[in-house]
Amino acid sequence: MTRSPAYLRSLLGPRDHVLDAVLRDALLNKKLPSIQIDDNGARMLQLLTMLHRPQLVVEVGTLFGYSAIHIARGLPPGGRLITIESDAEAARNARTYLDESGVGKRVEVVNADAVTYLETLRPESADMVFIDADKKAYPQYLKLCFPLLRSGGLLVADDVAPGGDFSGESEPGTDPEREAKAIATYVGAVARSNRLFSTFVGSAHGLLVSYKEGPGDA
Repeated sequence: MTRSPAYLRSLLGPRDHVLDAVLRDALLNKKLPSIQIDDNGARMLQLLTMLHRPQLVVEVGTLFGYSAIHIARGLPPGGRLITIESDAEAARNARTYLDESGVGKRVEVVNADAVTYLETLRPESADMVFIDADKKAYPQYLKLCFPLLRSGGLLVADDVAPGGDFSGESEPGTDPEREAKAIATYVGAVARSNRLFSTFVGSAHGLLVSYKEGPGDA
């Protein structure tokens, strides 16, 4: 019998009261869009962070900080997260929720255009990068994040499952196929890279996890 990801996630127990409080306030009280990473994907991010023990993680797309909380929870001592959000109100909400979750001191929330900010970061300075922002810009994010990531680093992208619905994130009048084509371009580029070893993780919207090999490892 086939079991759904939601069913399998339910076997691991309910989310804790801190995460519940964040979701209730963000989605029910503030009526923010329900486009955050799903619980299973968020737990996978935390697990990857716990296993990889990165000193610096860069997140592209904060929203209200749900994924950032999980990443920050998995950081080793001295580790930090830089999360980039272009919307000022979303960035303010994220700062509040991160502080309330007890991980605010590990996280820098940057209110800026992601492309512009990524260009300012030092090459090979990040141990892990998580992309979950404007789907149309995924190919551009890859172009900027690949050199930012050190050899041995992890590159993770959300929403890569075929047939994804991005209508809740798109601007009015946007070609509904544009996001899907951009993500297909991202996945194709990752698959062709001789320095990225990748696998698909079956979360609700699909995570593509890639390990950056050194120049001599390919």
